[in-house]
Amino acid sequence: MTSWVIAGGGTGGHVTLALALGEEIARRGEPVLFIGTDQGFEAKWVPEAGFELLALPARQVMGRSLFGGLSGGFSLIRSALPAFRALSRVNADVVISVGGYAAMPAILAASARRTPIALLEPNAVPGRANRFAARLATDVFVGFESTQTQLGTPASQTRCVGIPLRRGLIERVQQLDARRKPASPFRLLVFGGSQGARQINDTMIAATPQLSPLPLQIFHQTGEADRERVTAAYQEARIDAEVVAFEPNMPARYAWADVALCRAGAITVAELALAGLPSLLVPYPFAADDHQAANAAALERAGAAVQLNSRALDPEMIVDALCKWFEDPRRLTAMSEAAATLARPDAASEVIDVCTQRFERTRPATAT
Repeated sequence: MTSWVIAGGGTGGHVTLALALGEEIARRGEPVLFIGTDQGFEAKWVPEAGFELLALPARQVMGRSLFGGLSGGFSLIRSALPAFRALSRVNADVVISVGGYAAMPAILAASARRTPIALLEPNAVPGRANRFAARLATDVFVGFESTQTQLGTPASQTRCVGIPLRRGLIERVQQLDARRKPASPFRLLVFGGSQGARQINDTMIAATPQLSPLPLQIFHQTGEADRERVTAAYQEARIDAEVVAFEPNMPARYAWADVALCRAGAITVAELALAGLPSLLVPYPFAADDHQAANAAALERAGAAVQLNSRALDPEMIVDALCKWFEDPRRLTAMSEAAATLARPDAASEVIDVCTQRFERTRPATAT
């Protein structure tokens, strides 16, 4: 039996990846320990999912002041010792990093302990933590083909598996009926993550005069802060729209929609592919290394999405794209088929399979 450690967190995307892998390990009846921080999403989500979490006081280094960066660097080094102790306590056989500064203490501890390290990089542009850790890894898994050459690891150690998603979401999407063909009224799903996206909300408000005459239904997840003003804008323009602060059943919304308008985080684009849902992607303009723009570009090259310029987002861009699809709905059908070809529902299983196979090959023979 293999003893696993999953390291990383901070953002919702990192933690979702970690939980997808943890669920696959638990399904196989093997033990897994999560190592993250005491301030990221993992501090709440991992225990809620029923997993053990070692929450360390590690802090971000990049993107801070000189003092903040030095303080963050010290916190990572200081957190490596309890991470080392935890790896020894569970007799860890493999450490999987899902990225983020929260992964660094476990990576340092695993390297010192000579525990095999695997990396999972879901974005088209690798994150800083994974770029550093790649030189220490025995296996690297990426979500996009274009990422395979960006980490400097040998081709024999790098594999494109797609982006792991949580089993519950995969099952709910797969259980839904096949999505309907685009018809009138046209159904637009707008969301910006669990907290909404102010930029997208503002642009949709500005677009309401042009959207008003179109045969359109909108479902818009705004986040709590913008819900009332977005609702008021749609009502004033007499647009058929349902506005919520948060939508807990996204699989049903993916099945309902003809197209999505949203950000381009790794988890979001993986969910869109799984649902076969065409999209207008507005990358978060301040994402590290502009990785969301790279994610959106990858889907656009595949014919599954249209990327909008998030640094100069204009209502005309959204209206023009919608009007083109009104004129020729077959374009959306082709985009839906292209999106579905990118889906990798077995990504988590493949990551664990490869790590298990490599560990079994290198496991010391048991004395008889």
